Amino acid sequence: MKNIYKVNDNKFKSIYVSYNFTFETKKDEIPKNVITSLILSKGCNKYKTSKEIEEYLSSLYGTNFDINMEKIGDLYNIEFRLECVNKEFLPNKEDVLKPAIDFLYEILYNPKIENNQFDIVTFEREKSFILDKINKRKDEKLKYAVLKTEEILCEKEPFGTYIYGNIKDAEDVKLEDIANTYIKLIEKSSISIVVSGNLNGYDDIDQYIENVFKNKLEKVILSKELINISYKNRNVNEEIKEIKEKTQTNQAVITLGMRVENLEDDDFYALNIYNSILGGTPSSKLFQNVREKESLAYTAKSRYYRFKGIFVIYAGIEEINYEKAKTVILKQIEEMTNCDISESELNSSKESLISDLLEWNDSKISLAKLAYTNAISEKNLTIDELIDNMKKVQLEDVARVAKKVKVELIYLLGGEDSEK
Repeated sequence: MKNIYKVNDNKFKSIYVSYNFTFETKKDEIPKNVITSLILSKGCNKYKTSKEIEEYLSSLYGTNFDINMEKIGDLYNIEFRLECVNKEFLPNKEDVLKPAIDFLYEILYNPKIENNQFDIVTFEREKSFILDKINKRKDEKLKYAVLKTEEILCEKEPFGTYIYGNIKDAEDVKLEDIANTYIKLIEKSSISIVVSGNLNGYDDIDQYIENVFKNKLEKVILSKELINISYKNRNVNEEIKEIKEKTQTNQAVITLGMRVENLEDDDFYALNIYNSILGGTPSSKLFQNVREKESLAYTAKSRYYRFKGIFVIYAGIEEINYEKAKTVILKQIEEMTNCDISESELNSSKESLISDLLEWNDSKISLAKLAYTNAISEKNLTIDELIDNMKKVQLEDVARVAKKVKVELIYLLGGEDSEK
């Protein structure tokens, strides 16, 4: 079946449907795609308003519908998603999954367009919503500092753009842009559909989806370089860039942006263990030393971006402690590079990652996300395989990848209040 993936587990009562448009984009096009997707979700020719959509989904025993945007490395993904109950648990075994899939088709491929234009009132409302989202991203200082680090570290790459774009590009979006953006979205995206949950009684659901969407599911080939190759041989900046930004806040945030040089597919598991030991858990080096031992931060963590080959460390501190916090954080990175890692740290990190992976089995969404990432990266990994490969990672594997991780950026988000 074309781009249709099924994950069946009868421990669930409901079914999750994820319809993904994955595509290459430029930063000035991101707000257009976001606004277009929001408009699509608010009405179509058959269900003309949000109220009609809500009433119809309510009649399908409270079927949920929303959209999600995410960056997959330098690719962009817009996910239209549904969740409904399996007919086995409904009176008279009434089927709501197939009507829900029909509804999704109407939303995506029968939009409310007149004279080649979308509704101006809906356009203005959704554009205003996105502008507000972009303007408010500074409200959560820790999250903003991480976003800013991504932006500076990857400033010349699509990944460096905020998920909703920037203010200027969003302000420049016009109503007449939306129709062309819609056509490009449905014709130039790689489409993948994941159906996850209790599929008992739905052996033919992939065939049903193919019958409904027909030629809409023709495969668009994405550039593999944008998925997981482009960063592999990228030159890492030898000189560390240090940037300080002032903003009004009671507490400052320090972040470090790091890039993995000469990244290989086989590094994936060791890099996840590396991240867990460094700052992925409460037992990590960052948490134990920056927060617990030195009392320099209210939080100290690290994050690994699988499809981009970068790490971001972040810690909420008092600005007066910036230099000391920076020194302590760099010391933890140096310990990782020198393989100053105990067996107990290695085992604790493995246990934490394996526990997280086991929890995926209890989430339809996590299982669907695994199927989606398998699809775009052309892999077929199961949770059991992920766990087995995590278990096989040894200290020498972590030491090997640790030498590839290079600090490129140190960023401080400080402020007037923190100086008082």
